[in-house]
Amino acid sequence: MMEAELERPMPMPLLLADKARREGERVLAVFDDVTFTYASLYDQSMALAAALAKRGVGKGDPVIILMGNEPEILVSMFALAYIGALAVPTNPALKGQSLAHVFAITKAKYVIAGSQFLSRVDEALSDGNALELAIVVGRNYIPSQPKEERYADLMAEQNPLPKLAMERADPWMMLFTSGTTGVSKGVVLPHQQLSSTSWDIAHSVFLDEDSVFYTFYPLFHLNAIIFGPLGCLISGGKTVVRREFPRENLLNELHQYKATHWSALPFLLRGLLALPPRPDDRDIALKIVMCIGVTTEMIDAFEQRFGCKLVAGYGATESAMVGLPAPARICTAGRLNPRHQLRVVDEEGRDVPAGKVGEWWIKTHHVYDRMLGYYNMPEATANAFKDGWFKTGDLGWRDEQGYLHFTDRVKESLKRRGENISTYEVETVLQNYPGVSGAAVVGYREGPGGEEEVRAFLELSPGAPPLDHAALVSHCARHLAYFMVPRYFDTGMQLPRTALGKIEKHKLKDYPLSASTFDVKAAGIRVER
Repeated sequence: MMEAELERPMPMPLLLADKARREGERVLAVFDDVTFTYASLYDQSMALAAALAKRGVGKGDPVIILMGNEPEILVSMFALAYIGALAVPTNPALKGQSLAHVFAITKAKYVIAGSQFLSRVDEALSDGNALELAIVVGRNYIPSQPKEERYADLMAEQNPLPKLAMERADPWMMLFTSGTTGVSKGVVLPHQQLSSTSWDIAHSVFLDEDSVFYTFYPLFHLNAIIFGPLGCLISGGKTVVRREFPRENLLNELHQYKATHWSALPFLLRGLLALPPRPDDRDIALKIVMCIGVTTEMIDAFEQRFGCKLVAGYGATESAMVGLPAPARICTAGRLNPRHQLRVVDEEGRDVPAGKVGEWWIKTHHVYDRMLGYYNMPEATANAFKDGWFKTGDLGWRDEQGYLHFTDRVKESLKRRGENISTYEVETVLQNYPGVSGAAVVGYREGPGGEEEVRAFLELSPGAPPLDHAALVSHCARHLAYFMVPRYFDTGMQLPRTALGKIEKHKLKDYPLSASTFDVKAAGIRVER
């Protein structure tokens, strides 16, 4: 890739309009029950844009999108882009305090939501946030309040299309972080960053007009957005977006949809390798699978069985792809993206030599190839930068050939089944439970190959009654996404603290399970999604 090619790819909404004119009948995206050509996606997004503009939605207005992997989420993203509004695709598993936080930060007056999520929206707004308009997606839904309108009714209108209201530097999406160093933050991404990142991905993993990118990852994650619809819009390929994780039918679906590209978590690869070999394993269309955190043995076994290549890279929502996928060096975090500069620094912010571990700080050559900041959080935005360098909070090193090697996270985060979790948010909910005076949440693995689980260590107030674990789990489920609810609870111990009273969580990470550890799964308690 030449530097000149990397500089300014066309913003995605303009590219969609261009391709709708030139090759409108070409398929871009296949959802469970809806297929979008360039023309149909453009036409539907423009119809929604005109209807939203008629109702006063305009430049800079944050609009929360709350639904699963439905086709309406893609239409909404492009509609909001055209009128210059800020699309806020939000995890539909959020509820209670977690969803209320999103509304509190964005101060959003508009929401586009699946009908099944309206009760969560009402609950999240109970603290006084004003909502002017709720666009409800649901075939049989009948509006129950004046502020509600059916998505289908808006799409049936014939409204004049307003003038295009976006520039390369304008914000397009706000994606919420997992809140690894505090509360979740809304990362504001400009059009230029999303188009540049999608261009980089398409070229680095060789997406072309014959490619089929398969995903069931949620479209409120940057991974699914840029690898799927946007990367395929750049390349001319097709993306298949599934509503649900197909579980035991995954391999059949990869065959069925003739997927050439896929982004996978390690447990998915292990699951496929555990299946009995099939005569058609080598007939699969897969060419490239993007994955991190896999062993050399797993790489060899998967590539030999399915005849594809596994690649790895490194990125963050704030900075997008810093390490571009590198097929030749899978055990690295890719090679530095030419759009980025990288510093590896010690705790004092001093550069360390190649081969030495330090925190990664990055800077883009063009300011709009990174986030614009954290929405309504000027202090957090300022703290994230040092002299123009974004402090990733991640540790790693760079070798003499320029390949990146990720080693750990400075931030106190953990990942469960592919979902990043803010331990801070879980601890806040736990400490709001009667009788709990202190909480520390860490990740726990049973053995080196085990999946990371959420584990909570609790201090109880003096004189507090014995803990009702079922009631505590119910409390957590009311205020947290299902994947954030701890599996293990430990009580009856004094949490280790520094002289200033801060809990030393690193001392708890390898603490073995004991007879007094409460295991939610073993107790048969099921957390509803």
